[in-house]
Formats: sequence, C-alpha cells, structure tokens
Amino acid sequence: MEREYLLPLPCRDIECCRILPVKLNGYSQVEFETNRYSVPADAGYRNLILKAYPFRVEILHMDKVIATHPRCYEKHQDVIDPLHYLPLLEKRPGAFQHAKPIRRWRQKWPKAYERLLKELQSRWPDGRGIREFVGILKLHLDHPQEEVEEAVEMALNYGCCHLDGVKLCLNQLKMERKEIPPVELDSHPQLVGVGDHPVDLGKYDLLLEGEEE
Repeated sequence: MEREYLLPLPCRDIECCRILPVKLNGYSQVEFETNRYSVPADAGYRNLILKAYPFRVEILHMDKVIATHPRCYEKHQDVIDPLHYLPLLEKRPGAFQHAKPIRRWRQKWPKAYERLLKELQSRWPDGRGIREFVGILKLHLDHPQEEVEEAVEMALNYGCCHLDGVKLCLNQLKMERKEIPPVELDSHPQLVGVGDHPVDLGKYDLLLEGEEE
C-alpha cells in the first residue's frame, strides 16, 4: 500500500565522500583538513571541487578529475605529485635543483636518472640539459613508470642520451612486447602450406639469363 508514496531511486549511485569547494594557493595546491594536495601547475584552475573518500582525495574542475592522491590523515603535510610541476620547471630550469617535488622524487628515483641528468648537464650546461631532462620525466605522464625507467637505461647503454633517444628506446620496447596474433588459416585454405615448398634456386639463373639478353 505504501509503494505509491515512495520516491524513486536516484539515477546514479550516491558517492560515499565529502564534497567541498577549494581554492588554489600560490604553490598549485589545495588545502583539506590542514593538508595540502597538489594539482597540475600549468592550468591555473578556478572553481575546484574536492572529493574526500576514505582512502583517496580527488580534485575536479568542471566535473573532470585533474588530480588524485592517497588521503593523508596526518596534519600539515604536503601531498605532492612531482609530475604536476614538470611543465612549470620546463619553463624555469633554474628552479629545478631546489624544487621540493623534485628533491623528494630524487630520493627514490633510479640511479640511471642521475647518470642521465649528469650527462645532459655536461653536454648542455646553459639550461637546455635540464629542459631536456624534464621532457624525459614528462614521459611518465603517458607511459608506465617501469617502461620509462627501462628506456632510460637503454638510452644510456646505446649512448643516445637525449629526449629523442629515450623516446626511440621506449618505442622499441613497446614493439618488442607487442604480441602478434597467430594467423588463422581455417577461412583461407589457399594459404595452407605457403612457405613449406622447396626452394628452387634455378629461378635466379633465369633472371640472370634475362639480363644477359
């Protein structure tokens, strides 16, 4: 009897999170419960929304997620994704050595990165070396971390220590790992046995005879 008085269910699931508007500070961060979470520094977003889930924090602009971080339950902490600051450092290479996101990242990135950075700075000490290295770090935006690290190792071994060289190694790795599906000949019976015929080298003699004529 009470069914006619019930409201319909919502058309989408109710998210189990806190939702609140946030503003950027001068370091491209938003604050939530005293902690500061980074967002990409090259966009200058306004009217941001933060969604705080039990174990993660999402930051949105116009309903699009622009940053995701593990939720921090400590106080007054900087939760930083160094990839958010690479476009800015590419324009300001002089700030690279002192930038907090880079200093934190350098504590755990592979030794090959330090070798590559040293090589680039030695080759181009005027700032281009840093920009080239930042361009290599930006490959992390589109490729898995393991693949970029392996491509850097390959580039060092091959002696192509620059952005284009790392990209080439990355493409080579992807080609090597790409699985080629087997050819199914059930629907193409005319191809069965192709490649199994004995080689007739006499065909080459015919070609030579044609040339002599």
